[in-house]
Amino acid sequence: MATVLENLQTRRAAVAEEIAALDSTKAGGLPDTKDGRIRHQAYKEGLYKELERLDGLIAAEAAQDVYEIHSRAVSS
Repeated sequence: MATVLENLQTRRAAVAEEIAALDSTKAGGLPDTKDGRIRHQAYKEGLYKELERLDGLIAAEAAQDVYEIHSRAVSS
């Protein structure tokens, strides 16, 4: 079973791939329409916001897995 961190990283990769695939013929690369149909610029902005949020969640999750062990030699 995947960890939370692995799931977040998988989603981040999918969002980054979607952003990389944007062009003028796909959602996100087109200007917003005025007739209320799909708002392509909003879609693209949403992807960037999700990517930013995922970066924060990944950093927070990774920080939970970091710890240090300190030991001290005891002389007899």
